[in-house]
Amino acid sequence: MNQTPGTRGNVLVVDDTLVNLRILTEMLAAQGYKVRPVTSGPQALQAAVAAPPDLVLLDINMPGMTGYEVCQQLKSHALTRDVPVIFMSARDEVLDKIRAFEVGGVDYVTKPFHLEELLARVATHVSLRALQRQLEESRSSAEATARALEEEKRRTDELLYSMLPRSVANALRDGKQVASDSFPDVTVLFCDIVDFTTTASSHSPLQIFELLGQLFTRFDDLIERHPVYKVETVGDCYMVAAGVPEPNPHHADAVVATALDMLDAVGAPENATAWIDAELAAGRRIMGMGHRIYRVRDPRAAVLERAIALLERAGVSTGRLALARAVERAAEGALRTKYPGRPLAANVEFYTAVLLDTVGIDRAAFSPTFAVGRVAGWCAHVLEQRATGRLIRPASRYVGPAPAP
Repeated sequence: MNQTPGTRGNVLVVDDTLVNLRILTEMLAAQGYKVRPVTSGPQALQAAVAAPPDLVLLDINMPGMTGYEVCQQLKSHALTRDVPVIFMSARDEVLDKIRAFEVGGVDYVTKPFHLEELLARVATHVSLRALQRQLEESRSSAEATARALEEEKRRTDELLYSMLPRSVANALRDGKQVASDSFPDVTVLFCDIVDFTTTASSHSPLQIFELLGQLFTRFDDLIERHPVYKVETVGDCYMVAAGVPEPNPHHADAVVATALDMLDAVGAPENATAWIDAELAAGRRIMGMGHRIYRVRDPRAAVLERAIALLERAGVSTGRLALARAVERAAEGALRTKYPGRPLAANVEFYTAVLLDTVGIDRAAFSPTFAVGRVAGWCAHVLEQRATGRLIRPASRYVGPAPAP
């Protein structure tokens, strides 16, 4: 075996993007692997022949020599033909995966990586390679090793089914060629993250990988409940289709139901902290939060909160109050860090917006509604101040002269 004493295995990582190469190298080294990073196909071939690794993580789209070409040459060389190759790519299309398996790859992962999943796949194939070498070195334990290989083969098949439509995966397992086909009745859902470029510019690559990984993992889990197929993920874009590869007369309904579930997953309370951090990093103010004038929690906000709770118990809406409270807690925590010492209680604007959303008011009408309310409130304050001869907000930071009686 080529494992260095004290390491879990020898992994050759090939990627022309230095950021990806650094992240993969640090991540695998932290798990105990000996990692050899290279940035091109020719370097990968030279390193693999000089000291065959236990596993190759191979980027597909590289200048000069593609990952497919590198894999073909590895499989044609006696010293490296049995080294497992996991392909890496930002593309998640079926034909790309088919091409990867046809040239000899054992697995295919898409960027951005879900770190836990990638580590699990690396561990699986390094273990499979170790078992394969044990079988070659010692025939005395052939029966036990064969059972272990069968189990690893089952896991590999499960990975194959998780990446490809079952009909395509079965055809590949049977050694059949998979030809391109057309599907006349298909609905495609394409979604991406609003202002993703701004968010990405204010976070590290590792934070972005983790953010997208968590979000796309939720999407992957929920699409299992619908007759749809994940076509690809590219950057922050997520695409699914219904009616392919198995025809479905209700393809449009399936995609709409999936989209609604995806919106619910994005709006889950556990996503509040990440959203708040991204908004503050982009320099945006969170309506109803962090206002300098509110030293205590606005009592009007408490009244609105109770009104929303009553509407939810009446079945008008569900889930918004829990989300609002999670956002409030996350905003207070983030703003407390950003503005230490400032009073940070939520004010009436925040729960007014939640109430308007609960009763179904179009969000485009929020600003005009607030404007009318503000003007009416100011007029009421002026009239009351003139009638009573006192300030309406004695606890505020207003330091102007008292009005004349």
